[in-house]
Amino acid sequence: MGTQIDKIYVRIAEGQLHLHRRWEDKTGDHAGLPLVMLHASPSSSRSLMPLMGALSGEHALFAFDTPCNGQSCSPPQGTPEMANFADMIARGSDALGLEQIALYGTHTGAHIAVEWALARPDQVRALVLDGIALLDTATRSEFLARYAPPQAPDATGEQFHWAWNFIRDQMLFFPHFKKDAEHLRAGGTLDPAILHDLTLDVLNNLETYHLPYEAVFRHAARAALAALNVPTLVLGDSESALDPATAEIARLVPGATVAADCARPAAKARAIETFLKELSHG
Repeated sequence: MGTQIDKIYVRIAEGQLHLHRRWEDKTGDHAGLPLVMLHASPSSSRSLMPLMGALSGEHALFAFDTPCNGQSCSPPQGTPEMANFADMIARGSDALGLEQIALYGTHTGAHIAVEWALARPDQVRALVLDGIALLDTATRSEFLARYAPPQAPDATGEQFHWAWNFIRDQMLFFPHFKKDAEHLRAGGTLDPAILHDLTLDVLNNLETYHLPYEAVFRHAARAALAALNVPTLVLGDSESALDPATAEIARLVPGATVAADCARPAAKARAIETFLKELSHG
């Protein structure tokens, strides 16, 4: 049967976390560290399936739906912070028996990964960051006010139209609420399949989708990055709206390694595998 990807749940105090797990049906053994993967907002772990497929069988893979997304439970805090999200998923990894891991995070997932690495340096042995939002004070305030407005079911079904437009605009503009030529995304494309999947992800968590976004916008990311003490790979992605921050991220993280031109899953996978292999041989 070869390599398979399962959908499983793991229980923590707040409820259940959903994840995709890749395993080998012959022995279940992998030479490298298990790689835990955290997705961007407002998607779910299924958005990481192309990258999971591109990675070799060297590492067992565990891609979580982060709290408030996919099929995972939400934090109990009314205003959860990045550390709350990180703590929940770390406890989920404990329940899976993952004592030491490599950790990949993209966008919101990267912010969560940073807090996880800071809180559990003995568990997180390697870190891969694929996009971090480094915001100035004015942008932070603007994004908190406008980027991810709270939503609720509407008697006329307006939430369905809103969610479709919200994702469509994110695919073409950054920030999505500034729909003009100046804010067109480099490499932005309108992929109908991705638009469909992400719209469903937002609708599935309509009343909580905004909480991880808001935690990102409040996150003191620069200070957190500077405090890291774990081997770190920073991925550059010229098609990402967060790519302009790549150089600053690399300067902030002590001893960080940078891999450029990682816009596609195959390129990301090569960079990640090279980084982890060099660590294991070091």
